[in-house]
Amino acid sequence: MYSSEDIRKKRDAFWQAKQHAEATPASLVAASEDKTVLFNIAGMQPIVPYLSWKPHPDWTRLYNIQRCIRTNDIDEVWDNTHCTFFEMMGNRSLWDYFKKESLTRTIEFLTKELDIPLSRLGGTIFWWFDDKKAPIPFDQEAKDILIWLWIPEDKIQSVPMYAWQKCDNFWWPAGPIWPCGPCCEIYYDKWDEYGIDDRDYVGNDARYVEIRNNVFMSMYKDKDWSLSPLEQKNIDTGMWFERLMTFLQHVPSVYETDLFAPLLQTVQTLTWVQYPLFTNTPQLDTQQQNVVRSFRIVVEHARSVTFLLADWVIPSNEWRGYVLRRLMRRMRYHLTKLYTDTNFDKKNIQHIVQTLFGAVIAKYSVSYDHLLPNQKNIFHMSSKEIIQFESTLQKGSSILDWLLQSMKTWTTLDGKTAFTLYDTYWFPFDLTRDISLARGFAVDEEWFEKALEHAKKQSKAASATMFHKDIDRASYLTWIAPTTFVWYTSDSFENMKILKDFVVDDVRVLVFDTTPFYAESGWQVADQWYVFDDEWNKLFVSHVKKYDGVYLHFVESE
Repeated sequence: MYSSEDIRKKRDAFWQAKQHAEATPASLVAASEDKTVLFNIAGMQPIVPYLSWKPHPDWTRLYNIQRCIRTNDIDEVWDNTHCTFFEMMGNRSLWDYFKKESLTRTIEFLTKELDIPLSRLGGTIFWWFDDKKAPIPFDQEAKDILIWLWIPEDKIQSVPMYAWQKCDNFWWPAGPIWPCGPCCEIYYDKWDEYGIDDRDYVGNDARYVEIRNNVFMSMYKDKDWSLSPLEQKNIDTGMWFERLMTFLQHVPSVYETDLFAPLLQTVQTLTWVQYPLFTNTPQLDTQQQNVVRSFRIVVEHARSVTFLLADWVIPSNEWRGYVLRRLMRRMRYHLTKLYTDTNFDKKNIQHIVQTLFGAVIAKYSVSYDHLLPNQKNIFHMSSKEIIQFESTLQKGSSILDWLLQSMKTWTTLDGKTAFTLYDTYWFPFDLTRDISLARGFAVDEEWFEKALEHAKKQSKAASATMFHKDIDRASYLTWIAPTTFVWYTSDSFENMKILKDFVVDDVRVLVFDTTPFYAESGWQVADQWYVFDDEWNKLFVSHVKKYDGVYLHFVESE
């Protein structure tokens, strides 16, 4: 049986023998002028500039494994195939070879290098359905090549695209322009024990799993959605490394592969809870299914968080930082569900978190040499964020528990209540939904989303006037020395001395001699947490700004 490291080495040897250079993998953080593109979500995304006009510094034939993040399927994380962080194995041709060599190398790698039987493979090809003006014809060429490679014709499915709608067999660019083109996907057949042989590869059938995608970039999409042929054609292929390992190691899900096995063992050691064996069988009762779900969410999110922190994403309430914070808090909640020891509290949470993330670093540092040098930052930021979340988790869980117990006849938690938990108690909506669903209650997500959007607009309007330019800041900050920023420690909050306490625009502002709070700066969103004033009143720091080195903490009474 192949290990994941065996496959990485085989991949290197195979593509180097085919005159491919290893392209340096990009960060998880997307390098894009479009600020809505937060992360690299595909292996091809970092090389988009090289697809039409810019020569790549390494070569025209490339291969690598690109680390990616996708959170649109976060609710599916814990099933057999979905992950938020994943490794995309692929090779690329920039103005070099095209369909025949791409498909030939794909089948060769799968059958000759990885020893996957040809009888297990099938394919899908692109078809622009019933449109006489279609700019791209039915992909007969790809079909002929697959047949030439001994894929039976009855195992090749034509996937239609209707009237410019989304199609699994056509890759559209993430932005408004750039190259695009039809795809040829290769599917792995898990055979009869997973369902009937209907050859419906794209029908969400558990029997068939996409194992590799070949994108034939032959067209250029303009802002008006018009397509024109590319003068120089490109190839991009992608293969989910985690899914591939399930076939090669003969396990029911990505979580039983050696990519996750040491992480599951670490959680077992920390919680004294056994991960159920034979997780693919229907014999698991509801309690065991919940244990499996929590185990998988903890290890998957721990891996995602480790790589995000290693790429210097910082927890916050917006943009990339919000995705990170969401994953960390969801991981923390499901770790709590598993933990049976009453000593699982603030005293040892730092040890638990560091042990968990340390297991990720130990497993992946051989393949990713940037993890170990960033271990200190990973431990620091993860411990700080988790500890800050403790009181929120305890208070929010207690309130939600009481609310659900009081719901006698209703089956849906109203959106107003969910929003109150989020807005007043800072309890994440994800956890409200997870806890409610576990108790058999739905949540009115539509109402919540509308309330959240309204609150964001009000917040932006309010922050625009806070400490506006017409205010004489000097009159408030005279003789105040610059604030000393300190990294979070167990006593960093206790040692903060108040230098100034005043009110601006009906908002109370505190200035301390030292602070562990990040201030708003560029894309960095300010930290939020609790402090005490000189009368030991507990205050919530809702915002932090910095002027001439002085940190202004805008606070609200609890």
